[in-house]
Amino acid sequence: MTMQPDKNEAGARPGARYDVVIIGAGMAGCAVAQALALADKGRRRKILVIDRHKGSAPRFAGEFIHPRGAQVLEDLGFYGPLKAAGAVDVDGFTVRERAEGRYVELPYADVVGQRPQGIAVHHKTLVKVMRQVISRRPQVELLEGWTIKSLVRGFGERVLGAVLSGPDGEDVEVRADLVVGADGKASQVRRLAGLPDDRQTIGFTAGLELRNAAVSAATWGNIVLGAWGPVLIYPIHRDAEGLTYRVTLDLPAQLPAKGAKLAEFLLETFIPYLPSALGEQLAAAISNHKGPFEMAPTVNLPAPRASFPGLVLVGDAAGCSHPITASGMTMGLRDAEVLGEQARLRAGASLHEAWLDDAAVRRYRAIHDRYVPTRQALADAIYEVFRGGNEGARAIQRALFDYWEASHESRVRSMALLSCAEGRPSVFLSEYLKTARHALETSLVPRHARALPARDRLRQVTGAAMLASNKLGLVAQVMWAQVRPSWLPHRDEERA
Repeated sequence: MTMQPDKNEAGARPGARYDVVIIGAGMAGCAVAQALALADKGRRRKILVIDRHKGSAPRFAGEFIHPRGAQVLEDLGFYGPLKAAGAVDVDGFTVRERAEGRYVELPYADVVGQRPQGIAVHHKTLVKVMRQVISRRPQVELLEGWTIKSLVRGFGERVLGAVLSGPDGEDVEVRADLVVGADGKASQVRRLAGLPDDRQTIGFTAGLELRNAAVSAATWGNIVLGAWGPVLIYPIHRDAEGLTYRVTLDLPAQLPAKGAKLAEFLLETFIPYLPSALGEQLAAAISNHKGPFEMAPTVNLPAPRASFPGLVLVGDAAGCSHPITASGMTMGLRDAEVLGEQARLRAGASLHEAWLDDAAVRRYRAIHDRYVPTRQALADAIYEVFRGGNEGARAIQRALFDYWEASHESRVRSMALLSCAEGRPSVFLSEYLKTARHALETSLVPRHARALPARDRLRQVTGAAMLASNKLGLVAQVMWAQVRPSWLPHRDEERA
């Protein structure tokens, strides 16, 4: 197969037949395309990637990738080009209880068996670079400005391809052995597959950029608690003059203000809880900001059915949660890695057979179902604790800092979970319950407020106990996903 001169020129149209059609050319879609192309050593396969946007989506999105994901980027050949475009190696997370509160560092390097750094990069740079890389693969055809209109169905629920709509409004039917839905949390593929839309918008994230932010650790993700929601500051671009940082502010689902009033809300609600130098920088950025703030909805989507015969979902299309743990992008890259592994196992399959056949799709789903629910349970628990929205959550938050301060091993175990190096739900459950137990004990005789009336201590104990118990059912489901036999039907399959 020879390289085409330009497979993404204006007016280009898809062919009639491909081995794989990928809907969505964001990070997950590009990673899947590259993983499949690298698995096809003989260059015998054809892969189509489409995206509705010519260039990256206008809304800011994920930019922070843990070491597990950074390793996938390197394995797939993206890491070098991203670094050349200004991406920044990141060393872990810092967490500050409030402006002048306790401070903890959680370095990646302490977790045995993983690379010592992750990577962070401006989202638009990430998508641009990844599209450039996959466009150089002879097996891959990338078309921008195209959308999916419907799925082509065969006997039963088997997916045989898709009807695509181009920039001129003309529809084209494309046949494929596998359709990959990589089109994000509002996935059109998921809707067309007949899956219920269980998304819940739990809030919004406002994003701003700062030059050379006054943070405790320059090349880390810095989390500051105490405001309405957690504040996250991390580098997204390096140039000769220093670092550009992304600042994300967690906002409620019902925005208390819009337009110019939103700036006032941000100044009043977040700035007092930040260290003074950082607060001054961010206050200036908010006050001087022109036009609407960059906003993105914070969505919780319990992991839906991730595959059908002839179709798989990857990345946020296959489940997403609050971005505070920054695990979503790493999980999307993990999806791509697993599909690449399955394609490699089938590299010698006849061209008359499906490259990724039903057995490969089932294996992908079994592996996917073992790591995604754990990550979602962790993100949900961490956000509740970091948000500190009730007395129980605040008690567990204080206990979490006590736990981190108690030993180096405690911090390492937490970082292994946060960075996706540790995915066993039993470990998550053990760590969470240790913190909850400490919260119960210290709430009864709190070191920080021994003079609190007994009724206040009891209220803290009750809140912490309820928050911990609410997690048990969720963790039980996650643990079942880890151990259930792959042949046992899922509940959604039983309903189908």
